[in-house]
Amino acid sequence: MSIFAVALKNSNEQVEQRIEDAYPDHYSLSRTFFLVSSEELSEDVAKRAGIKGDNRIPDASGAVFALRGAYSGYTTGSIWEWLTNHEDDFR
Repeated sequence: MSIFAVALKNSNEQVEQRIEDAYPDHYSLSRTFFLVSSEELSEDVAKRAGIKGDNRIPDASGAVFALRGAYSGYTTGSIWEWLTNHEDDFR
């Protein structure tokens, strides 16, 4: 498994719904930033989310980043809990 960050330029309800459907265990920090755990490649996550590929949502813009276990910052405690619960997913 791997942890991916999905960052959108602007919020997009269709992308949010695709992420919800494909990754029910995702974490949503905001309407433009999501964490997902998957065995897929980042390109596959981008396609499922609708920000790349033949089924891309026309007005969706964003990027998918594979996280490697290094992170820092100040934010809501639940994001740290989600990351801790998925620490075995970091490759």
